[in-house]
Amino acid sequence: MPSFTPTPDDRFTFGLWTVGWQARDPFGDASRPALDPVESVHKLAELGAYGVTFHDDDLLAVEPDRDKAIAAFRKALDETGMKVPMATTNLFTHPVFKDGAFTSNDRDVRRYALRKVMRNIDLAASLGATTYV
Repeated sequence: MPSFTPTPDDRFTFGLWTVGWQARDPFGDASRPALDPVESVHKLAELGAYGVTFHDDDLLAVEPDRDKAIAAFRKALDETGMKVPMATTNLFTHPVFKDGAFTSNDRDVRRYALRKVMRNIDLAASLGATTYV
């Protein structure tokens, strides 16, 4: 009888935003704390996942800790063999994007969106992502 336990060969990949969801909804604030991306990588690897994907804000919630967070995430990937096949940028959650990111009438918002995306593309490429959405 075949085993239905997932393995990395199955290439199941999970977004950090899906496993770290804080259970926010239109009727209330978050009802549980965010999960640490490093913990998520280790747990997903235990469960047989192939990789993780992320929005920039899923991985780097606090700007001053950027280098430390990237190093810890990269270490977790190395320790588990997990891959980052895809990444994207959150251009919708922060109120500054209420009128769009690249489509905003405010030139400063468009510039901010561009900087945010370019920075995350570089991060994604450095982590091995081959797809950027």
